Amino acid sequence: MRYRDYIPVEKHWFDMFTRNFKEKYWTPEIKVPITKIKIDKSSYPNELCKADVLYMLLNFEKDAWMPITVDKQYFLLDGQHRMELARELGLNYIDVVIQDTDLIE
Repeated sequence: MRYRDYIPVEKHWFDMFTRNFKEKYWTPEIKVPITKIKIDKSSYPNELCKADVLYMLLNFEKDAWMPITVDKQYFLLDGQHRMELARELGLNYIDVVIQDTDLIE
């Protein structure tokens, strides 16, 4: 399976973050350059598992492709394996959900 530089997520994944909430805790953003995403490895309790990324690569299903979660400064909050998979697929862009940590706390 070959993708160019971007795989859009299905709308229902964004809806999962935005429906049924009065506050705007999460804001979807489409086609963010991967180079804009910052990673602070100290914020993850578990290390990246290359075997998990390989499994995702070999069993990739577009319908299961969901956005990663970042904060307002584009630091990765959730989706380190999806981010690595995007790199392995040669993507230049990825869909994200920006989490407003001030509203959540």
